[in-house]
Amino acid sequence: MIDTIKQIDCTGCKMCKDVCPVNAIAYETDREGFWYPWVDYDKCIKCGKCVKTCPSLSDCHNPSAQEPKVYAAWALSDEVRLKSTSGGVFYILAEAMLGRGGTIAACKYTDDYKAAYHTIGDTVEDLEAFKGSKYFQSDTEGIYKRVKEELKNGRQVLFCGAPCQVAGLNRFIGTDNPDLITADFICRGINSPMVFKKYVDQCEKHHGSPVKKVHLKNKNKGWMRLGTYMEFQNGKTYYRDRITDPWVNGYVRGDLFMRLCCGECKYKERIRVTDISIGDFWGLKGTADDLFKGISVILVNTEKGAEYLESVKNKLFIEEHSYDEASKGNGCLLNSVKMGAHRQEFFDRINTTEFENLVWSLLGETKKSIFIKELKYNLKAKLGR
Repeated sequence: MIDTIKQIDCTGCKMCKDVCPVNAIAYETDREGFWYPWVDYDKCIKCGKCVKTCPSLSDCHNPSAQEPKVYAAWALSDEVRLKSTSGGVFYILAEAMLGRGGTIAACKYTDDYKAAYHTIGDTVEDLEAFKGSKYFQSDTEGIYKRVKEELKNGRQVLFCGAPCQVAGLNRFIGTDNPDLITADFICRGINSPMVFKKYVDQCEKHHGSPVKKVHLKNKNKGWMRLGTYMEFQNGKTYYRDRITDPWVNGYVRGDLFMRLCCGECKYKERIRVTDISIGDFWGLKGTADDLFKGISVILVNTEKGAEYLESVKNKLFIEEHSYDEASKGNGCLLNSVKMGAHRQEFFDRINTTEFENLVWSLLGETKKSIFIKELKYNLKAKLGR
C-alpha cells in the first residue's frame, strides 16, 4: 500500500487519504516536520486505490496541456499589485471566479500564523486570506473531497497550489472537468512546516509578543528585496530582507529545510499539469517603478486557461514574451534545486540551537558580515545598479 512509498517520491500532497474508501490512511510527521502516509491494516481492504492514483507513482500529465504561451503581467490596480507578492495576477484570477459565483480552493495561514492549510472560500475576505506566498508546505488533507463536492453541486472552482498538489487533484477528480480551473505557481521547493513554526516562535520570543500578521515577500522596500514583515500583538513590527532575514537565506541560499522530493521534482517540465501557471518574472527588464511594484509571469497551458485569462485581461497589463525569457530568469521553472550541503546538520541541530543562529552559522555568516552585505546592497540599490 501507499505507506511503502519512498520519501524521495512522496510529495505529501495528502490525496491518498481522500481517495481511500475506508479511511484507512493517516499521516505521521518525521523529525524534519514533513508528513508521510501510514496505513491502518485493520481497516485497509487492499483495493490499491492509494497506489493507483498517487501522482508520484503514476502518470501525472495533463492531457489537455500544450506548449505554453508566456506573458508578463501585473494588476492595473496599484493597491492589488503592491499588496500581492508578485504582480497581483492570482488576486485577479481569483476575484474573477468570485464574480462568476464560483469558489476558490487555496492556501491560508492558521490563526496563529505558524502553519497553513488549503480550504474553500467564496468571499472577498477569503480571497484576502489566500493572497500571498507562504513558502512552506500547506496541509491539503480533505481539500480534494471538498473540491469534488463543489463541482458535483454545479459550482465552478479555481484551485491554486504547488504543481504536486494540483497533480493530486487531477488524479483524484479523474477527468478534465470544464468547471475546474487549475493554477500552480513556479515552485522552488516546499519547506518544512515545523521549521517555519520555529522561525515564528523565535520572532515572538524576541519581540515579547504573539504574532498577529506574517507577510512573506513584503514590498515595503520593493519586490526585489524579498522582504519578510511581521506585526505583533504588542504593536512591535519586524522587517528583514534577502540580506538580513534568516528564513529567506536558509531557503534561497542554503537550501536547508526543503522536502527531499523537491530535489528530484517530476513537475519541472515545459508542459505543465495545470491550466495556468503563475510566478515572478525574474530577470525581465523594466522601469524602476515596475521592479519595485512586482511583475508576474503567466504561462497559459490549456485552451481552458486561455479562455479564463481572456476573461480578466481588462484588469491586467499583459504583454507576450518568449518561454526562453521566462526560463532564463527563473531556473526553477525547469530545474530542481539540490539539497543544501548542510541540510542534514541543520535538522540534526534545529531542536537544540536557535533557528537564526543555526542558519547564519551554517551559511558562514556573522553579524558583521551581514551588516557589511546590507550596506553594500543598499548602496547598490541607491545607485540603481
